[in-house]
Amino acid sequence: MKKIISVLLSLILALSVSITVFAKSTDGKCDCGYVPVIYVTGFAQTDLVANPGTEDEYHVFIPEAKTLVTCVLHLVMPIVRLCITKDYDTFAYSLAGVVDELFADAACDADGVPLNPNVDIEFRDEPTAMHTAYTFNSFRYDWREDIFDIAAELNDFIEETKKLTGHDKVALKAESMGGAVAMTYIYEYGSDSVDTLVMQSAAYRGITLMGSLFKGDINIKGDSVLDYIGNFLEGNRADMMLYRALLMSVGKLVINPLSSFLDGLFDKVGDALYAESLKHTIGWIPGVWAFVPFEDYEEAKAYILDEDVNAKLIEKLDKYQYNVAANTKELLDDAIADGMKLCIVSHYGKAGVPVNTYDKYQSDFLIDTKRTSFGATCADFGTAFEDGYVQQIDDGHNHISCDCQVDASTCTYPEYTWFIKDMVHTWYTRGYMKFVYDLIYSDEQPTIETFSQYPQFLYNNQETGTLDILSAENQNTRKTDIDVKGIAELIKDKVEKK
Repeated sequence: MKKIISVLLSLILALSVSITVFAKSTDGKCDCGYVPVIYVTGFAQTDLVANPGTEDEYHVFIPEAKTLVTCVLHLVMPIVRLCITKDYDTFAYSLAGVVDELFADAACDADGVPLNPNVDIEFRDEPTAMHTAYTFNSFRYDWREDIFDIAAELNDFIEETKKLTGHDKVALKAESMGGAVAMTYIYEYGSDSVDTLVMQSAAYRGITLMGSLFKGDINIKGDSVLDYIGNFLEGNRADMMLYRALLMSVGKLVINPLSSFLDGLFDKVGDALYAESLKHTIGWIPGVWAFVPFEDYEEAKAYILDEDVNAKLIEKLDKYQYNVAANTKELLDDAIADGMKLCIVSHYGKAGVPVNTYDKYQSDFLIDTKRTSFGATCADFGTAFEDGYVQQIDDGHNHISCDCQVDASTCTYPEYTWFIKDMVHTWYTRGYMKFVYDLIYSDEQPTIETFSQYPQFLYNNQETGTLDILSAENQNTRKTDIDVKGIAELIKDKVEKK
């Protein structure tokens, strides 16, 4: 009897699969209800390697440990010599040589063409027919390329995905540099194939950090370095509060003097280091220019590039900056008018990278919140708006976070923009992924009022892996009070578990 039932079940399963295949093949369309999701990855999501797929393969970026060790060893004698002679010019040239060595295989020529043709990303994912609920295919690319070449590759990926899945449209989940890639795709190929575009902590408006670095602005401050390290001591568990207290007190004894030394050193060697190395090792890579904000572009271009030597590269960069970066709103407005759903997810509550003159902006520890949100007004990191602050644009909705650190009313799309406090750049949790898919699978354009569990301001709960509604109870996650009772309870729990 069991065998008969097993045979019947097998026949039913086979028949159901056959019917599904037949139904899809009659008109070539799939009506499963789940739009295929393409994850447009960010910067360096896949390592660059030399001689990929051969016995001679080695990692170029991120460099292998032995390469880093070799570069450090090459600096030992120059550092000793500097301590004795105080000859900063000679040290700058030695340092530039080490940087050149470190980036030799990843570098490009004056036209933005890779110097080593045998370097590529470690692997690419091919489009597949998979498009069940809560799944995606990853689009990976060589981040050094001209962003229009990357957009062309994305177009091929989208068209093949549509063909394999039987869907006319896809959803793009664009992360970090992927936001700039997605915008370039829309500029070149339109939005007819895009059902939903989710910008998740995306660099489609550039990064303040890169704008400053490409203008030669480097300034290292001890307090900012301590804030940055504190980004990784999250939550209000008693042990984390203790670690933060120790960092802010004991850390100053080491971090502040070291930061002051490094800042002074760069003041003396920075110009030579840029001239002898950084301008051609980093500055000649087309892809990284997508991170330079439009308002910084001309000044950065004048500082890094030469109009004659880099003429072809400048032509590529101008095309992106003046056609895509400068027209982001117009491109998105047109796409929305044509039926594309747009969701912008921005993170805040983290200190920015502490190497610029102005580094007190709200960020996800890499990209500033003002840029990922397309225009939010933010209090400086570690502060709140002054008492009595009123949101700048009165549209009938409250757009001020309960911690008084973000005013979303100035966003270009305030109703389509969500903020997550204490979410580190690309360090996503289960709750975050569900949130993004709930946005994607919405029948209509979702807004900050569509889901009761997803209002405009959310909190990333690392301990539970959930997204919680931001509230007075969870908004302060940088306490440095020492909770003696809490620490005692933690120790007790660990002892009991042993």
